[in-house]
Amino acid sequence: MTPASQAPLPPRKAPPSEAEVRAALDRMASDPEFGASERRLAFLRFVVEETLAGRAHQLKGFTIANAVYGRDESFDSRTDPVVRLEARRLRQDLDSYYVGPGAGDPVRIAIPKGGYAPVFEARAEPLPIAAPPEAGADGIDPTPAPAARRWPAVLVAVLALAALGLLWALWSGAPRTDRPATAALPKLAILPFEALDLSETTGTLSAGLGSELIQDLRGFETVRLYAPRSAEGLTETLAGAGEPRVPAYVVTGKVLTEGSRASVLVQLLALQTGEVVWSNRFDLALDVASIIDVRDRVTAEVAAAIGQSYGPLAADIRHRTREAPPPSLESYLCVLQAYGYRRSFEPEDFAQALACLEAAVTRTPSYASAWAMLGWLHLDAGRFQFVPPGEVADEYTAALAAAERAHALDTENLQALQALASIHHYLGNYALSERFGRMALARAPHDPETLAQVGWRLAVRGNFDEGAPLMQRAIDRTIDPPGWYYHLPSMDAFIGGDTRSALEMAERAAAKGTQYSQFLIAVSAAALGDTERTRAALVAMAAIPELADPAAFMRSHGATDEIVDTMMEGYTEARSLAPDMSPETEPEQR
Repeated sequence: MTPASQAPLPPRKAPPSEAEVRAALDRMASDPEFGASERRLAFLRFVVEETLAGRAHQLKGFTIANAVYGRDESFDSRTDPVVRLEARRLRQDLDSYYVGPGAGDPVRIAIPKGGYAPVFEARAEPLPIAAPPEAGADGIDPTPAPAARRWPAVLVAVLALAALGLLWALWSGAPRTDRPATAALPKLAILPFEALDLSETTGTLSAGLGSELIQDLRGFETVRLYAPRSAEGLTETLAGAGEPRVPAYVVTGKVLTEGSRASVLVQLLALQTGEVVWSNRFDLALDVASIIDVRDRVTAEVAAAIGQSYGPLAADIRHRTREAPPPSLESYLCVLQAYGYRRSFEPEDFAQALACLEAAVTRTPSYASAWAMLGWLHLDAGRFQFVPPGEVADEYTAALAAAERAHALDTENLQALQALASIHHYLGNYALSERFGRMALARAPHDPETLAQVGWRLAVRGNFDEGAPLMQRAIDRTIDPPGWYYHLPSMDAFIGGDTRSALEMAERAAAKGTQYSQFLIAVSAAALGDTERTRAALVAMAAIPELADPAAFMRSHGATDEIVDTMMEGYTEARSLAPDMSPETEPEQR
């Protein structure tokens, strides 16, 4: 037992009675700011009543799926993650409620991670704390101490105070989390959307936009969310929520309806400076029947813009923390650095990102996203041959181990699901890869990165009908798409006979520095009879060792024989347009 765990606990009241629990549940359910959907509220009522009836031990995924979600006896949680996903969202609903309108409730209902049985807590009187601790993202240092280490008395006292600080945060209405202490995340407050006219339609739309946006943003692993009732005292509130030097942002929105049109203005502001980081205006046709559709469309686009890995929020965070970032934010910044590398996959960026992530998982071993990104980088080391050929298998083994570690820490972590899907694809476990990919898509249906990854893998395995639209949605929702997003659309267009579109997509990828784009340009330009462009692309390919054998390259990334054969027919035509680019001359030109 560590010294921190020996710290005295704050005084606890007796467990609440059944009547007090039901009153707390009714109070929560009737609060208009409680963000749970009707189905998740039914989930909550079911598990509460079952627990009060003494049947908590029977609360399994199968039981809840049958009772709440209408699944039949064939339900299999391995292929249908509805209960796990809804349980995560319900935990987040509860967190947001107790941060906001339920902060003073005398009885709290929680669903601890790892199961579905709720626990009921009578709110204790807080202990007086002289000052909040500064160590770690949640008030404690998450790095385990070596077993043989002797703890000085002063350090024991510091850790005891840190433990008390954490307990005080949990009992005083501060944001709660289901996961262990981890890296600090930027803070994002979603203010209620402002209705600019007095119509009932505007009031209904503005009331739903804020709460639905919170739900959509929960699909991302990039921020800590807050749902204050107003802007009053917001700066002080967020400054005091964890590490005060961690960047904080606020989303504001205004809604106006005029006749059959609705206008929604959304802005993302840096809290400390008021600077507009991102904004968008939506002008939409509207009728009573389409209010929900309009709301869902707007919030999905806003969540994708704000939460995406390559979006304005991530870029602004990197800019604001360029000099002397707070220590508690370092591990999160390593994840951002890894995403930065994954825009271009440059070897020098790889080495820096790998070193940063290795330090991150040592510093914060419970940070699932850092482990997941480490899995991605080990995968890249193998599939892009950043290591000698004899070490590729070891890198794949390390990749799977890191991703599985991330998944064990948090079974619904988006980056972990993405990493497992990709790693299993490269291991040839295509069915398992697709299952994890679809789980990620269910977790974050608006995330461009997830859409791109799942769409690319489906298409490269021959399912263009489903994969290509997902890839296009990823491009449409990404403010600045990485070059590799355009590879699949180029191949899809080429195979479909639209060589002009194929060339356009390939050139977009080339403008962002991707290597495979030169192969796509060569085959597309050749199909159009553009000898000069074809030869230029072949010259560029000659300087890229990975493209010396394009068929082997495509197969190494899981492409089907049908795709490889079709693309190689185009490559043969390209070589016929530039006969001086024969295989015998390529080594000299490299």
